[in-house]
Amino acid sequence: MPATVSKLGPGELTIGATGTLVDFTCQVTAAHVDPSVNEGDDTTVLCGEVVPGERTYSYELAGTLYQDNALASGIVAYSWANPGVTVPFSFTPNDTDGAKVAGNLIVDPLTVGGDTAGENMTSDFTWKIVGTPTFTPGTGTGAAAAVAAPKASSSTAAAAA
Repeated sequence: MPATVSKLGPGELTIGATGTLVDFTCQVTAAHVDPSVNEGDDTTVLCGEVVPGERTYSYELAGTLYQDNALASGIVAYSWANPGVTVPFSFTPNDTDGAKVAGNLIVDPLTVGGDTAGENMTSDFTWKIVGTPTFTPGTGTGAAAAVAAPKASSSTAAAAA
């Protein structure tokens, strides 16, 4: 299988339920869904076999965004008005590829302010995803083009010569 790469953006990141949906795509400079595993200890039983420890997974939506502190309808105001609230989210890292992660996350308030006077203010965020989000692989032209144009292997090239 040939190497296939995807780039971040243009894509979409929205949070909230229908009717209260907040699209803050244009504020985002970095976004990713991070899985992590918690693995329990293996247990050796009397006969000498090893029973593997339980594996559980958790997920977070993390990234960086520009603060929009002047907007009452912006993401910073939304995060401060909804601390601890569980809301749906949808994240499409690249519209061309079309892959998407969706589920529910818990909103935490974003930082307000910055480190350097005169610089654009940003907030790093990490919001816990409740349960297991749904990953839908892409079907876009970006992924199809990479698969449709495989590089000839050296044995194929040699056979053609």
